[in-house]
Amino acid sequence: MFLRNKINSFLGLLAGIFLSMFGKSRRMPTVEDLKRAEFKTSTQTLGVRFTEKVRDVFRFKWLVGKRKT
Repeated sequence: MFLRNKINSFLGLLAGIFLSMFGKSRRMPTVEDLKRAEFKTSTQTLGVRFTEKVRDVFRFKWLVGKRKT
């Protein structure tokens, strides 16, 4: 059992070395990929509307957060 574990570890090490040397590398992201991954943070485009009640609840936290930075 111990010998089998050693052999499997050694074979895994060899496979890792060969794959790192001869394996396919990842392609760099293109401009289209970056545009596709970007999302807009506007609440109107997300379909979320803030009511006055929600604004009144969170307004103090927003103002305090802006002063700290």
